[in-house]
Amino acid sequence: MTLSDLASLATVISSGAVLVSLVYLSLQVRQTERNQRALMNQGAVTQIANSLNWLTEPAIADLAARIEAGETEFTPRELQQLRGRMRVMLLAAQDSYVQHKAKLVDELTWQNAAAVVRYVVSQPGYRALWKTTRETYAPEWIAYVDKLIEETPLAAPIDASARFKADLAEVLR
Repeated sequence: MTLSDLASLATVISSGAVLVSLVYLSLQVRQTERNQRALMNQGAVTQIANSLNWLTEPAIADLAARIEAGETEFTPRELQQLRGRMRVMLLAAQDSYVQHKAKLVDELTWQNAAAVVRYVVSQPGYRALWKTTRETYAPEWIAYVDKLIEETPLAAPIDASARFKADLAEVLR
C-alpha cells in the first residue's frame, strides 16, 4: 500500500467520522428540542396551577359562581376583582396561544387553554367586562377573542350546586 493509498483511506475514515458526528449532533438537537417543548408545556401548566391558587380564593370563587349563575349586580370592587380574574385566565391562555403558534407547546396544552377562553367568552358577565377591557390586550389577541365571541353561544345560567347534585346522583346510580 502506497502513501497515497493510506492518505485516501485516512480521508475516507475521517469522512465517516464526520458523518457519524453529524448524525449524533442531529439526534442531540432533536432531543434538546423535545426537552425544550416539555419545559414549555410544564411552564404553561405551572402558570395555570399558580393562577388557580388565586382563582379559588373564597371571595374570587364566589364571584365566579355568581357570574355562572347569571347575576348582574356587582359592586365596583367586585367588578374590579372579576376583571382581574378574567385577565388572569385570558393572559394565561394568551401565553399558551403564543407558544403554540411558535410550536413550543403541544396541541393538548393549547386546547386546554383555548377551552378556558371559550368558557370565559360564553359567560355574559365576562363578555360585558371584555367590552371595557379588550383594548388592554394585544391586537392579535383581541381579534382572536372577538372571533371566539362571534362563534360561541352565551351560556345559560348555572346553579353549580344543583348541577353537582344531579351529576352525583347519576354517578351513584
